Amino acid sequence: MPEKIKNVAVIGLGRFGFSLAVNLQQLGCDVLAIDSDAGVVENIKDSISQALVLDATDETALREAGIGDMDAVCISTGRDLQSSVLTALIVKKLGVRYILATAINDLHKKILEKIGVDLVVFPEKDMGARIAYRLTHPTILERIEVSPDVEMIEIDPLDWMIGRSLVEIDLPRRYNVRIFAIRRGNITITELTGSTKILKDDKIYIYGKHSDIEKFVEH
Repeated sequence: MPEKIKNVAVIGLGRFGFSLAVNLQQLGCDVLAIDSDAGVVENIKDSISQALVLDATDETALREAGIGDMDAVCISTGRDLQSSVLTALIVKKLGVRYILATAINDLHKKILEKIGVDLVVFPEKDMGARIAYRLTHPTILERIEVSPDVEMIEIDPLDWMIGRSLVEIDLPRRYNVRIFAIRRGNITITELTGSTKILKDDKIYIYGKHSDIEKFVEH
């Protein structure tokens, strides 16, 4: 995945695609939304940077829309397997660095992965918000909302944390967030002390207010 996702195209504006596009825009991305249904495009145009009515299986149209310049493209064309696969092939040909697509079954998923789609998901209710967060925060492996203000995240250690103790990195003072567990191989360490060091292959679990987590992640 590119280190920083800024320009994103969302192709297919069903429930998942619509939610994904709006959430990506709210998270600071410049979003291009594409659908063949003019009514859907009309409904979303005021919520994102740009919205176009076009056939996503038309390579010339996608090229002229600037798809090749996008940091990421998300393909969500409902249950139309043929359109999904053809669109993914075109997007891949245009040189997009990161491609996400939805699948309707395991076979569809395998086909998309075979042609080079980076992430294939099975859309569920409200999953658009979760995927948008994942795309814009590539260092976060998992995120759980505890309440509207508090969340827990799982991350790989950031470079500046590796080899340092919890006292040395001092997350409570710096960012007002706390490490509550570290997974090291098959062992989860919950009895942490100030001298506990973070190793390169650890998985770190952190909780705090959403605004504080954002500041920590963007460091």
